[in-house]
Formats: sequence, structure tokens, C-alpha cells
Amino acid sequence: MKKVLMIVDTSRLTGRDLLSGAERYISSFARWEVATLAPNYLKEDFSRELRGLNLRQFDGFFVCYTENISPILKTRKPKIIHHTPREMLDNTSRIVTHSAHIGQQAAKYFLSLGFKNFAYCGFEDIYWSQQRHRSFCEMLMQNGIGAIQSFVDTPDRTKSTHQKKLTAWLKELPKPVCVFACNDDRAIYILEACKAAGINIPEEVAVLGVDNDELVCNLSSPPLSSMALNFENAGFQAARHLDRLMDGEGENATLKVEPTEIITRKSTDIFAVEDKELIAAMVYIRNNYHRPVQVADVVRATSISRRELEYRFKSEFKKTIKDELNRLRVEHIKKQLLHSREPIYHIANQLEFTDPEHFSRYFTNLTGISPSAFRRQQSE
Repeated sequence: MKKVLMIVDTSRLTGRDLLSGAERYISSFARWEVATLAPNYLKEDFSRELRGLNLRQFDGFFVCYTENISPILKTRKPKIIHHTPREMLDNTSRIVTHSAHIGQQAAKYFLSLGFKNFAYCGFEDIYWSQQRHRSFCEMLMQNGIGAIQSFVDTPDRTKSTHQKKLTAWLKELPKPVCVFACNDDRAIYILEACKAAGINIPEEVAVLGVDNDELVCNLSSPPLSSMALNFENAGFQAARHLDRLMDGEGENATLKVEPTEIITRKSTDIFAVEDKELIAAMVYIRNNYHRPVQVADVVRATSISRRELEYRFKSEFKKTIKDELNRLRVEHIKKQLLHSREPIYHIANQLEFTDPEHFSRYFTNLTGISPSAFRRQQSE
């Protein structure tokens, strides 16, 4: 039986999901004796407790905690770490978020809401924050957006000067503006600064975070829209990878946590366009995309001709009405495939497709992969 030391911060969703995924692998496929450290409220000094352990007794290490773990980083035993300060350490595998995809998804989301003004708020000298900023800007520039505002620093909530700088930056932004925050913590900081400055959310500033810790997001004021990440799947993959390393198989690697969906709450619940016909069309699409509606149905929700609506839609959103219907449908189908154990033909029936073959052809044509292969790929 392998002996593994697991150090996971369970105070936030990230750690809890990683641990849940790891437990799923261990209970089904592994024979591990898991050791943990005392909870925070019982230990006086984490680093002292860690230094007092005989690390040679363990076969491997599973760590979701980045402070004071140098004794573990120095050992030659197999280990997998969530977020290390460097790109790669010797004899270490890492779990990192796929920040390039996260930034791209945030840009696509705000573009779909019709925003013309874009901003990013992140942390200074943190690699994943820099990556999210870069990919966010690159995706917007590919869509013809040149001016992207940014505010990057190391905030300290104990010093009012930090919030004053952020508040001044928010006041100067052209309105309405969307702000992509590098994570939920940063997004909450923005919401607080907006309230202090009397800035309306989401009418003047729409805010999107990352991690989708539901307790944090739903308790914020207003509730925070956020991008969910598949940490539970990453925990499963990490435990399987560590198991192989302890068997002397495979090599150290970087495992990437993918974004899954954006949960829209009050902080981005707005269409940033003034054209009432476009708003009517977008509201109809959002309310009915899960049904077999066509472009003609969207046109009937407005008071203008199909040609005029399609022209305005393409000019404003840089895509067609059909593109938007397909995008929302595919995202909805992906959620059903990921979060439901329903057979594929049941999902097809729920979405009112004529038959499972039509459903499969539709999904495959738009994604390049069949529904069953997509579900299998994600579960693996």
C-alpha cells in the first residue's frame, strides 16, 4: 500500500473540488494510505509541523497549497503540486489552469453581450494572471478591438490607498464597460470599489470573475458572474498521474484545468447595446435557444425585416443570428453531457431534436467531435 501525504486547502472551492476528484480515483482504482496535516486552527506553525515530519516515509505527495512547502519541493519523491511559483521544478508535476482558454472564453462572452469597451483587472507578477490578460486581449484584437484598459497591482485590503487607485481607474473607464477579473477574489474587490464610487453594476460596469465558488459569488453584492473550472476532473487526473509516477511509470507533466461554462449572475446580466430591436432579438434567443427555433422565429420577436435584423446583428455582434443560436445550443449541450448521466437519446429528446442521429450530426458538425466521444473525452 502506498503512503501519500495530501495537503489541500479546503476553505475554497478549488481545493474541495481537487480533493473530491482525487478521492473518486483513490476509492475506485488505488490502494493508498493517506496522511494529512492538522487543520489550521490546531497548528501554531505550518512550516514547523512540516519540517518535523519524516518525509522519507511517504511514497508521494499531493499538494494544493503553495506556502512554506520547500521541504516537499526538495524531496526526490513523486509529487504533484497545484500552482508552483515557477514553470517547472525538478521531479515535480503541476496542476495549472488553462489560462489561455480562460481569457479567450471571457472575451467571447463579453463580445456576445455587445460590449464595445473592455478592461482587465489582475494581479501583478502572477503568471496565470498575466496569461489570462494576454489571451483576453489577443482574442479581442482578433475581433477588431484595439483599446483594452487594464489595472494590475498587488492589492492590500488593509490599505485604503489601493482601493482608491482602483476606484479612480473605474471612474475613468468609458461606460458602459465590461471588466474581466483574473479570479473571483479580484472581482469581489472590483464590486466593492464600484459601490464605494457609486458606479452602477451592471449598467455602467459589468464584472466577470473566475473559479465560480458559489458561496462567494452568490453572497457578493450584486451576485457575481463567474467562469467555472473543472477542478474535480483535474483532481481525478492528478491522482491517477501520481499513482503512475509512484509505480515508476510515466514522466512529470503539467495537467491543465479547463474552463467549462460561464455562470451568469447579476453582475453581467445586461446587453450593452442601445438598439431595442437587437435587445428584443437577444432576449428571445436567450429564452428559447434550447428549443428548435429558427432565425425566422427570432425575426418575429422584433418589428423589423429579416434582412434589416440580420444586417444590424452582424454589424453589432460580428456574427450572424444563426451563429449565436448555435453557440448557445452547443454550450447547453456540453453542460448536459458533462453534468448529467442521462443517455444521449434522452438529451436529444429534451432539446426537441427529431432523433438522436440528427442530434449527433448537429453537435459533430459544430464541434468536430460526436456527443459520445465528447462525454468520454471529458470523463477520461
